[in-house]
Amino acid sequence: MASATEKFVISICEISVAPESQNAVCTLIARLYDSLVKSPTAHLDAALGALTHEEHSLGILAILSAKLHQLEVVDAGSGKRYYSVEVAALDKLLAQLDSFVRAGNMEHVRYAVDTYTEMIHRMAELLIHRKEAIRGISIVAKAVERIRTSETLLTPTHADLCHLCLSAKSFQAAFPFLDIDITDLQKPSSQAAYDSKAFLLYYYYGGMIYAVFKKFKRASYFFEIAISTPASVISAIMVQAYKKYILVNLISNSGEPLVPKFTAPVLSRGLKTHAGAYQDLYHSYNSSVQSTLQATADKHRPIFERDDNYGLVKQCIKSLYIKNIKKLTKTFLTLSITDVANRVHLPTSAEAEKYLLKMIENGEIYAKINKKDDMVEFHDNPEKYNNPAMLAFIQQQVRSLLYSLH
Repeated sequence: MASATEKFVISICEISVAPESQNAVCTLIARLYDSLVKSPTAHLDAALGALTHEEHSLGILAILSAKLHQLEVVDAGSGKRYYSVEVAALDKLLAQLDSFVRAGNMEHVRYAVDTYTEMIHRMAELLIHRKEAIRGISIVAKAVERIRTSETLLTPTHADLCHLCLSAKSFQAAFPFLDIDITDLQKPSSQAAYDSKAFLLYYYYGGMIYAVFKKFKRASYFFEIAISTPASVISAIMVQAYKKYILVNLISNSGEPLVPKFTAPVLSRGLKTHAGAYQDLYHSYNSSVQSTLQATADKHRPIFERDDNYGLVKQCIKSLYIKNIKKLTKTFLTLSITDVANRVHLPTSAEAEKYLLKMIENGEIYAKINKKDDMVEFHDNPEKYNNPAMLAFIQQQVRSLLYSLH
């Protein structure tokens, strides 16, 4: 008697002969999927060998999804799912997944894009659980690249790619996707609603990646999208995005308001309850008093550390030193370095000199340090805006602004 997988393969091959058979194949898969999950792994591997990517991609998708489903274990106490798999079996599965996302017929797969999305998500969860996220990055990047119909289309799999990159601390694969502004969302293949959690996670994880590289303006933009997404209830993702939104804007001294203009009303009403410590930090920073900011950071340090945000808080403290030094350049032509340290409340003149040198190097201030006399002389911006390089820079900035408005 033929096994369940053998019957599945025979049915897939028979149906796939007919033109425009993808809907019928999807119906068959929905009916037989549970039997695939219960089938021995060896039978599933044999079935994969009998199918081709060009003609039977939906069948291969179902089998690979079933193999991942078999590895899932649900904890009876917490209800959380985790994965159990031997090294050799995982190596084989990853090779099969890699082959599929590179060679699969995506025109067929789009008829079951929800299954495809869930399969990639399960693989990402599995690798993150095993602390082997780096192994999935190239597979998921290719999965996104091949399933999307345009560069500006956002898929739920974008979030999995960013999550893998964060877990592996390997970020370069994410930037070709993050740097493209999204104009459309991938539609589900079923009647289910769009996965708003994946949408929020993409912008939350993306903001975190930009923050790692100190691209705070872009990070703020990503966090703001997560915050301003229409919602009827407060999401934990939105709350965490809001906390980081405050911090990256303080670090960059962008002058953004405490609550973005388009923040979802349900979130606005609950911000004090869920992010009171961060609002306190915002107000302390804008007092421009270093001791007040430090006291607030110390007071709420357990909260910031629990949220894994204390590193950003420390950067906020450094940012206020920079902000206050910039203020001095508008008031004084020359100052002793010791006086600079005293006025901005740095502990030593050596520390003040480090800040001054770094700010000069970054083009944040224009100044000259006289070490012999322990003095710093502040200058105006020497740029006359009358050379080809500056003209090209301005034109590029205008183009970027116009692109963002579209």
